[in-house]
Amino acid sequence: MDEAKAVINLKEGIIELQGPVDFVRHYLDMYQPAIKGLESLPQQPTAGPEKARAGAKALPRKRKTTLAAKEEKVKRVPCTTAIRSDLEAGFFDELRSMSDIKKRLTEAGFNFTDSNVRNSLQRLAKSGALETTGKGKTLRYHRAKQS
Repeated sequence: MDEAKAVINLKEGIIELQGPVDFVRHYLDMYQPAIKGLESLPQQPTAGPEKARAGAKALPRKRKTTLAAKEEKVKRVPCTTAIRSDLEAGFFDELRSMSDIKKRLTEAGFNFTDSNVRNSLQRLAKSGALETTGKGKTLRYHRAKQS
């Protein structure tokens, strides 16, 4: 009787099947919905003839990221740096609310969380680059006066 072996790599874990060809085929058919797009992947060479008879398909290996691919990635800008550039551009010459600042950052293509923006504003206020006016929801930020 022919033996077959199949390895199914799912996000939840790895399933290894080994036994008669009909047994392995039965469970491959049963797990087929969980194996998304496996048929569209190119067939990888298998280790032995029993794997090929069972219809098991090897999963592609993960490729290492090359240096060129890393250079193509967009560099992230810290929230404080993005706010400081708006400060230098004159955005904080008028009183600005948290929603004004968040809207300005979103228009500039940044997607920072509210807490990230709030913490960056507090950091700039403590350093003396910004001054605050009001309390709570009426808190506004503006450029610190030069002495």
